[in-house]
Amino acid sequence: MEIPKIDIPQIQIKEIYIPKIRSWEIYPTTLDIIDKPNLAWPVLDVPTLKPLEYNPDKFTPVEPEKPFTANDPIVPEFPEVKIPPKKEKEFFVKCPNETNLRVGNYSNELKLEKVIGHKLSEDGRICYEIFAESTFREKWIPSTPLLVNTSIIAITAASSPLIANAVKALVKNIIKRLKSKNTKTSKQD
Repeated sequence: MEIPKIDIPQIQIKEIYIPKIRSWEIYPTTLDIIDKPNLAWPVLDVPTLKPLEYNPDKFTPVEPEKPFTANDPIVPEFPEVKIPPKKEKEFFVKCPNETNLRVGNYSNELKLEKVIGHKLSEDGRICYEIFAESTFREKWIPSTPLLVNTSIIAITAASSPLIANAVKALVKNIIKRLKSKNTKTSKQD
């Protein structure tokens, strides 16, 4: 028995031309043409020149600045900046403020202490939290919504294989009935 010759046609893949796009080559720059700003160039800084307004009627002569000498200081003098004075005491201090924990929050993740209120310091400038020891239930038993949500998820996860088997058997029976009806109608034709 001879092995038949299998011809494989030659496969040709055409070259795809992808043009090189360079933002600096889109608009060629020359010495006699100044490009206008384009919104497609986000980093382009175009220098601008505002001509001086010269009016001989309003001309006021100004003495030229003295030339720089070797004795002049290198660092220029800056104007003195005045810092506004700090208020000694605020009339009303917000208590609790943004830095304080809210009432009902715990001091840390271990839930050892719970915030039950806030108190101003003796001088009235700082707001402190008042803590109380949390109960055993608050430390170790989760809140009711968290407990309900976890229980629902666990029940759904445990019962899903049982529900899947019941649905699988139901679908199988429906498919068998549909096939039997289909074969009966095709025999009658």
